[in-house]
Amino acid sequence: MHLAAILLLALAGAGYCAAALQRWRSLGRVDGVQRGPSWLWIGFALHTLALGLSAADHERRDLFYAVLGVWASVAAVLFATRFIAGPNRGLLALPIGCMAILVAMAALAGGTSDGSVDRAANGPSVITILHIAFMATYLGAMFVAGGAAGLYLLAARQLKSASVRAFRLPELPTLERVADRGLVIATALLMGGISTGGAAMELTHGLSLANPTIIIALVNLGMLVLVLGARATHRLYRQGLAVATVVCMVVSAVGFLSLQVTAHG
Repeated sequence: MHLAAILLLALAGAGYCAAALQRWRSLGRVDGVQRGPSWLWIGFALHTLALGLSAADHERRDLFYAVLGVWASVAAVLFATRFIAGPNRGLLALPIGCMAILVAMAALAGGTSDGSVDRAANGPSVITILHIAFMATYLGAMFVAGGAAGLYLLAARQLKSASVRAFRLPELPTLERVADRGLVIATALLMGGISTGGAAMELTHGLSLANPTIIIALVNLGMLVLVLGARATHRLYRQGLAVATVVCMVVSAVGFLSLQVTAHG
């Protein structure tokens, strides 16, 4: 099982390389059309199989953490790029997959006996560092999106009142584009943070899904998914999207403030 997971991971890496080469060749064509099989999705499918096999191997957890970390990164990139290129409600299955990983890892963590040694005491693991990196960059992206959305609401109000300040603020299309892209990227990063956080839970003694920080992160992911879903189906327009983005930013800030008052790993 261990060797099969490594082989699938190597094949997935080859698929990713083939996808890059395929894209490079298509850029050289006049029509720009990409021909042949979708190597990116083939690689991701093989990668997912490798993740399943490595998760079933309870003796070699380091491989599972490494495979999961890369899988979360690829899933985040696929979600962000595909959603920006063309909204599709089917992509919303990816955050559900991340939640499933978190629940599964929480079940493993719950199965640890009380007398076990807290391995996190020996220093942060690679998966913990990945989790921190995902969540830190997610917070940054969320604040960029929320800041742009807030400026959008302010500029729109100034334009309605014919204020001189309206001509000194950034243009509305620019602010809308920054907020929109930032929201998608923040969602992708939060997906990666939750996925890697699920694995990190196994290394942290006494941490459960009842932790306020984890609850807030799950709630915020659900809100982001709903906002993006409404955007994709044209049920949420510019001002509504801006308001929703600001609310998601506030929830993100509350989640990170909760780290100061509750134990989290």
